[in-house]
Amino acid sequence: MRYQPAVFVLALVFVTVACQPATTELTDERKAEIAAEVDAVDSDWWAAWAAVEFDRGMSFIDGGPEAAWTGDEGTMYTAAEMDRAYRPFFTQLESQDFDFTDSRTVVLAPDIAVTIRAVTGVATDTMGNTRPEISTVETAVWVKRSGEWKILIGHESLQKKSWQGWLDFEASQ
Repeated sequence: MRYQPAVFVLALVFVTVACQPATTELTDERKAEIAAEVDAVDSDWWAAWAAVEFDRGMSFIDGGPEAAWTGDEGTMYTAAEMDRAYRPFFTQLESQDFDFTDSRTVVLAPDIAVTIRAVTGVATDTMGNTRPEISTVETAVWVKRSGEWKILIGHESLQKKSWQGWLDFEASQ
């Protein structure tokens, strides 16, 4: 009967190891796969905005209560607020052309990724006028819900050098 404590210890070790959660560490290969998946969805999202397909563009925004978008226009806490803020602008547009000057996707978890984009864009309105070129930066937090990638939180602002105001002020003195 000397073996009973040893069997008990071995059984306890086995049960303890078997009950541990599976590792959630992402391999570099898996991160690359997820990043490619998110980049493809992000590309479709930007294509919707380029084609001025407002409803399709908005379909990439998470409709849940945690959704938020902030930037030069202020902060909006629901997809409905975003719709009200942006739809009037898009009704005036015929097309948009984007040039991505910097792009990065960071995978944080199997169902969470962040995209960081610097983009220069030109819009043509419904009267055929080309609007001035603008450069903007955008960060979007993508979450995978029910098998689909959606933007949960985003930020966008025009690119301006923070010191430019100081230089302009000093030049005027």
